[in-house]
Amino acid sequence: MTRHLFCAALLGSLWVGSASAGPALTVKAAWIPEAPPSARVQAAYMELANEGSTRVVVAGASSPDFARIEIHRTVDAQGIVRMELQQAVAIEPGTTLALAPGGLHLMLIEPKRRLAAGDRVDIELRLGDGSRVGAVADVRSGAAPAADHEHYHHH
Repeated sequence: MTRHLFCAALLGSLWVGSASAGPALTVKAAWIPEAPPSARVQAAYMELANEGSTRVVVAGASSPDFARIEIHRTVDAQGIVRMELQQAVAIEPGTTLALAPGGLHLMLIEPKRRLAAGDRVDIELRLGDGSRVGAVADVRSGAAPAADHEHYHHH
């Protein structure tokens, strides 16, 4: 009987350990501005909330709707706006990182289909520990903020 209790306790502790080992990253309010049909590059914005107790690193992303996705930061240096590739971004425990127009964002490169307002795009974030977190971004109509117009001519 003691052996069965020990096995049950051991299995219980393994289950709790594996349940808490999942990603603590939550994606909120993901969206993509609708782009002109000729756009080869678009941007995605969202909030990344780290609800865990350790730093979460987003090291990349992918989507079946784009050839590739990069993490970029908009930098305004003496009136010249340019995009800087980021290898990764870190979200500290208990904080939320905003990917927003004019700042950090996902650069969506070479769309595989025309996206219109109301469409939804699956995006998978690759974390530094090898795990993945899925998100769904809504395509929104309307004029994109000024910083986004740079994306349409970005090479």
